[in-house]
Order: sequence, then C-alpha cells, then structure tokens
Amino acid sequence: MKSFKKTVIALLLVISVLALCACAAGETKQNEEPTPEPAPTVDPTPEPTPEPEDPNAGKVCKVTYVDGDGTTVLLETEIAYGTILTEPDNLVKEGYIIEGFYATPALKYPFEFGSKLTRDTRIFVAWKSGIEDNRPWMLAGSLRGYPENAWGKIWPQDDFLLHKVDGEFNVFDITVNLYEGDAFKIAVIGEGYAWDDTASIDAGHLADKSEGALLKSGENVFDSGANIQVAQDGKYRLILTTDAETLSLCSLSYERLGDADEVAEVVYDMKLWASFNEWAGQDMSRNGDDFIWYCVADVPAEGGEFGVRNAATEDWYSSENNTKNIEIEEGTYLFRIELELSGGKAVLKGDITAETPAYYVVGTCGAGGWGADANAENTDYMLQDNGDGTYSTTLTFTDAETAEWAGGKVAFKVVYGAGGWVPNEYWFGADGENITVDPGTYTITFNPETGIVTVE
Repeated sequence: MKSFKKTVIALLLVISVLALCACAAGETKQNEEPTPEPAPTVDPTPEPTPEPEDPNAGKVCKVTYVDGDGTTVLLETEIAYGTILTEPDNLVKEGYIIEGFYATPALKYPFEFGSKLTRDTRIFVAWKSGIEDNRPWMLAGSLRGYPENAWGKIWPQDDFLLHKVDGEFNVFDITVNLYEGDAFKIAVIGEGYAWDDTASIDAGHLADKSEGALLKSGENVFDSGANIQVAQDGKYRLILTTDAETLSLCSLSYERLGDADEVAEVVYDMKLWASFNEWAGQDMSRNGDDFIWYCVADVPAEGGEFGVRNAATEDWYSSENNTKNIEIEEGTYLFRIELELSGGKAVLKGDITAETPAYYVVGTCGAGGWGADANAENTDYMLQDNGDGTYSTTLTFTDAETAEWAGGKVAFKVVYGAGGWVPNEYWFGADGENITVDPGTYTITFNPETGIVTVE
C-alpha cells in the first residue's frame, strides 16, 4: 500500500515538471521578434526619361556676306541652327583677294569664325588688290646700329631692302638690330634719296597698337605720319604686308627674336693732314652728332696738298679712292669731311671740300635759305672786314623778308660758313636766339672775338 502511494506521487511530479516546461516554452515564443518577410526584388535600372523636343530642331540661320562698301551682297546662304561657322571658300572678286572678314561695316572688328551659329548674321568682307607688289620697300631711319642708313640717304640700299617671303603674297621681311630710341619708317626710296611719300609705312600702319607694344608711335618727322619708335633693344624680324594699290591696307607686324648685337664702336680722332702743317695734323671738330668733321686753316702762297687721317684707326681719306692727296692753292679755307659706316667701317661719303668761308647775314631775309645762303654768290648779305677785327654790312630789310612766326618781323643771325654749309658753332645771334627787327635799313656788325652782333 505504501509503495503504491509512492508511485502515484512520482507520476504527479513528472506531470508537473512537463507542464512547467510547456509553459516556459510558450512564453519564450511569445517574446521573440517575428522574422520579417523578404522584400520584393526591384529592377535597379530606372525607366528612361524621354528627351524633351528640341524647339530649334529644323531651324536655319541665314548668313549674308556683304562687300566692304557695306551694301553690296556677295553671298547669302542658310545653315542649320547650332552649326559651327567656318570661312567660306567660294567668294571671288576679280582682281582682288580677301583681306579679312569683319563684324561691322567699318571693317574695324574682325569676325570670329569657329562658333555655333544661333541667329541670322551679316559678315562684311574687305578686299585688297590681287596685283603683285614689286616695289623696293626699304628700312629708313635714325638707327644706332646702322648710322650709315641716315633716313635712307645711302645708295646702294641693298642692306636695308625688305625681301619677299617665299610662299606669301605681298609679304616682305627684314631682320635687323633695333635699339631703344631708334626711329624709322619703311618706304619706297629710289636713287638720289627719292622718297615716295605715297608709299611710306609709318606708326599708323602698326598691326599692334597695344600699350605693351615694343614698336610705338614716335615723334613726327615726315608729313606722311608719325615715325615708328623702338621701346626695347632687340633683334627684330619686321614683317610688312602690302597692298599694291591702297596704302591704308598695308600693315607692319614684328617678332622679337632675341637680344640685339652689341653696337660696334668706331673711335674718331680726325686730323687735317697736310704739307702746310708739316704733316703733323690739325685737329678737326665734329659737327654735333653728325658724321661731319671740319676745321679752318690757312694755306701759304706756295699752296700745298692734304688729306684727312683718323689718328685713332690710321684710316686715310683723300681723292681717287684715297690714293692721291688733294692739291690746294693759297687762301683761307673751311675744310669739311663727311663719313658713313659701311660694314662697321667708316668710309668717305662724297668729296672732302675746302672752300673760302665768310661772315653772312642769313634768316628770313635774302633767299630765306638760312645756312644755305652762306655761299660766295650771296655777296649782298656778306659782311666786310673793317680792318679792326670786326665785320659789318648795311642792309635794307623789306616787308617781303618778314615772317609770321617771327611776329611779323625780319629774323636773322650772323654765320660763318662756306658752300652753303655752316658748322653748329658758327651761328651768332642774341644770346643764341634769332635777332628780330622791323623792316628798314640797318648796319649789322659782328665781333668774332666776343661773338656779339650789334644792330644800328
């Protein structure tokens, strides 16, 4: 009986434990998070958005090419909207070639091709002559590296001629050393310094007129326009594009290739070398910056012979290609020699002159030639020796000898010269200025010792 009770109790305990486990299991499942359902698969590539319709599709732009006169239509064409515009190749004008395309009828602003066309457009066409230019264009100026150029006065001029550029139409060039302060033009210059003012390239023809340009407008010397002035030393290639018929269509551009060569310095110690100074040499003075030297010397009764020597280089100048002395008779003479540089060497320019000097009154009076009137034919205005070291003459000035720039008066100086030439140091006036007087009769006296001119 007792064992039966124990059995029943054991069964009850087992049932209780199983019930408790079942409850715990149920509570655990109720507290757990539910497993989420898998997300539906989505295609990552979006549907394409349809392109908006182009409002300019099918549109065209009209391009009108107009002659340089601003009115004559040369060509009209239609081009699809947005097309890149390029230069046309079917424009022809007999006897001419295209100089350029411009955005305005004034032909001032170049038209820029290479952009997309989005509106009707007018393009103005400038032409230049199709005639080949065979004129001798020459560099001429005041050039430190080429003093012999002397504004184109040398001849022959081969060293300063511009040469045609191969493969280019009416394009010329020259490579030269230019130095700051040099001034020049390019012109057609013939033998005997025949300067053609209708074919002269000045600062107005410079292609680059910007603030930083190395070639600029300088002081005006010739009526044709302002000189071109160099702002920076350098070796330059000057490029001239010409029109055979229209000067205004000519233009000058340049390239600075590098540094300029050093200027070769020539030393001068010029002396009159003569039998009448026992071949010892008499110093000659230089006339300012000119390549001219001079002196005054007396030749004795027996006459003599002479030449000029540069004592610094031992170069000799005389006659017959510097092989023969110049013979001269008795008298007082103003000796004058002019040189020029050729290939870096000073050579004789023209003949050495020796002429009898005198004192002259020159100015707006007489022939009005100033220094040119210092010549032996101008006896009416020549001062005479008073025998006391002074010279004088009596002149009657007329209304015809007055000048507006002189305030309606006669303007003059006393000079000492010969052959129509006066050295810079031999001009005498009132404190260096011109003497001015009203028309009338005057006695003019000059004292060479003091340099004073008196007018009574």
